[in-house]
Parts: sequence; C-alpha cells; structure tokens
Amino acid sequence: MVVLSEEVLWYAGHFLEGRMCPCLGKECELCRQGIAGQVRYVFAAAEVSSHRPGLMEVGRGVGEQLRDWVPRHEGLRGMVLSFSKHSHAKQSRTVVQYIERDENPWYRQVEVPDIKQALRLTWKKAGFKVPPGME
Repeated sequence: MVVLSEEVLWYAGHFLEGRMCPCLGKECELCRQGIAGQVRYVFAAAEVSSHRPGLMEVGRGVGEQLRDWVPRHEGLRGMVLSFSKHSHAKQSRTVVQYIERDENPWYRQVEVPDIKQALRLTWKKAGFKVPPGME
C-alpha cells in the first residue's frame, strides 16, 4: 500500500466486545474496571493496484516504527509498505516492511481521508463517547 498520511495519528483505547473503543481518560469507566488499555495508531493509505483509499489501524510496535520513520524519510506520504503477519495465529505480530517511496504522482491526486472524523463517526455509531481532544 502507499501511505497517504504525512504522520500517524494515535489514540488510547480498550479492546471491548471484539473492537477498540476510545479511552475517556480521567472519566473512563473501563479504566476503573481494570480493563487494560492500549495505544492504537491510525493512518490513511491506498492500495497500489486499485488506488482505493482507506484507513489502517495498527498496534504500538508498528505504529512506533512508522512514527520513527517520519523524520528519516521526510514524512510518510508516498511510502510503499508491505504488511504481513509473523505467523498464522490470530494474535500474531504484524510486520511492516518499507519497500520504496513511490515517485509516481498518482497518490497525490487521491483525497486523504479525515482520520479524526472517521474515528468519531465509527465510535458514535458503535455507541461510544468521543474522548476529549478528538471532538
């Protein structure tokens, strides 16, 4: 896939009923119940073959790797990345590989999805409150 975002956006959340829900910080009932939190990283990308844009959400390890690549590669936009699982297990670690920077300008014409707006809509549709700072 080709990354459309310049940087990754992160949020704190809890895995609940098969999906991620946002952590509400000081007022988070899930934190009070002892449900472990985790950081999730989200960025916009497009499939190389179809040019179809979408959002990719990854865990801390891959997210921090991408975040660390930002200064080294002068932003993420245009990077061609390959994602794979370390094994066939459902909870297997995701591995990301930097392939190249796509110098073909097609991705510059693709509208970058609004990540915050997509997260807000997803959370509201699922019945979750939107955390402070993401309104």
